[in-house]
Amino acid sequence: MFPLNDLVQFAEELRKRCIDATYEILYGPHGAMEGLEVGDDFFPLWELSLPENQAALEKFDFAIIKARRRPDWSLDPPRYVRGAGL
Repeated sequence: MFPLNDLVQFAEELRKRCIDATYEILYGPHGAMEGLEVGDDFFPLWELSLPENQAALEKFDFAIIKARRRPDWSLDPPRYVRGAGL
């Protein structure tokens, strides 16, 4: 498994395995958010780091990670989403 503390290297390793992946930084209302763009989908670091996504990440199965998203999924980390209703 590749460590998530170097997403640039992780994206490079994915490309070596013929997976269309790039390191990206998105800017939004809560600042910069780093993650991986895999195909047409963005996977923020906070989502990749979730314990429930580790098995899928080890298999490079981003479809499983995406399928796990709730209908109201947001790029914002859960702490910002929970606070939105206050």
